Amino acid sequence: MKKADAKSKSRAVIYARVSSKEQEKEGFSIPAQKKLLNDYAGKKNISVVATFTDVETAKSSGRAQFGKMREFLGANGDARLILVEKTDRLYRNFRDYVRLEDFDVEIHLVKENEIISKDSRSHAKFIHGIKVLMAKNYIDNLSEEVKKGLREKAEQGEWPQQAPLGYVNNRTTHLVEPDPERAHHVKRLFELYATGQYSLSKVRDRMDAEGLKSRTGRRLPKSVVEATLKNPFYYGEFTWKETRYQGIHEPLISRELFEKVQHELRRNGKPKSRKGTFAFAGLLRCGRCGCQITAEIKKEKYVYYHCTGAKGKCDQPYVREEVLDEKLAEIVRAVQIDPQIAEWIKEALRCSLQEEKGFRERELERLKRRYDNLQARIDKAYEDRVDGLIDQSYWAEVSGKWREEQNKVLRLMDSYQRAHRDLS
Repeated sequence: MKKADAKSKSRAVIYARVSSKEQEKEGFSIPAQKKLLNDYAGKKNISVVATFTDVETAKSSGRAQFGKMREFLGANGDARLILVEKTDRLYRNFRDYVRLEDFDVEIHLVKENEIISKDSRSHAKFIHGIKVLMAKNYIDNLSEEVKKGLREKAEQGEWPQQAPLGYVNNRTTHLVEPDPERAHHVKRLFELYATGQYSLSKVRDRMDAEGLKSRTGRRLPKSVVEATLKNPFYYGEFTWKETRYQGIHEPLISRELFEKVQHELRRNGKPKSRKGTFAFAGLLRCGRCGCQITAEIKKEKYVYYHCTGAKGKCDQPYVREEVLDEKLAEIVRAVQIDPQIAEWIKEALRCSLQEEKGFRERELERLKRRYDNLQARIDKAYEDRVDGLIDQSYWAEVSGKWREEQNKVLRLMDSYQRAHRDLS
């Protein structure tokens, strides 16, 4: 490992990140990271020339401050150190890793007591790469937990996303309710189209004249009008992830009116073409010109791959999917993992597993403290109501709010506990 004592390596940037705005509001993570990294810089005689912080989930590499840090590194050739708490604070996918590697930077992972640079040992680089992949895996796990929560909400009859046109999301009850400004217009839209006297364009124009606008006050696109008329949400059901659920929201129209509208849509509609799905679409590039490889069906059954020719005519010949499949299979079969590499992978997985378990245990403790604090508030408010210090309406308001928050905490704890059992 190289030491940060050379002049070209004495200037550094700090990068700190938290995974959600809620975590930032609690006011501990970003300040703690900055203090740790600035203290480290002081001990190592490193000059910090810029600090970048991101407060958001980063499933993609489009983090605002991460991008600005890359721009700064590109414009300041004498700043080639990055100080960061640990691997998963810096990277959230492999693309981040590749983009930083292009700058020839030296990365100081302070909590992991590791420095990664172009001159690092291959073993250190390999373990670092595994940790980057595990960071991506961690994000995918969080995404799965979110999806589970949304599915559970749907199973209870609650629409888990932004309310459709004609409805609004009540931030207090977290339920979907009719929009007082647009609900009657949406009902009118269904009634007019069901008469069979209007095309989609004409009914859109009619409703626009009557005042049905988008949430931004603009004229509705015809595609939105069509999607609205096809949405079963308006008579009380909804589809979530290809499963139909009975909603608990208030319907705007009857099932009978909805079916009449569907009949008119089928009568007036035109069949839409469908593109075939291809096994290797979007995965390959032309070996001669570097353009994307696309696919098409010949004689309604044979799949051929060929260059798109985006840079000009390319003489690369067509390839049958069966031939391409066998060529790729040969490459995959030739891949073997060296025993030493396999041991490195096991070591990295064990480290990552322990870190993830530790994180979940800390989160469970934090959530339990939050639940107990809310219960203490409820108990104190109850005593105040009994003593006549607050009235019944105020008690009902605050206790309801706190119990609702307790239920959210319990759901989070349950998701962490399930994931913890899966890791055990």
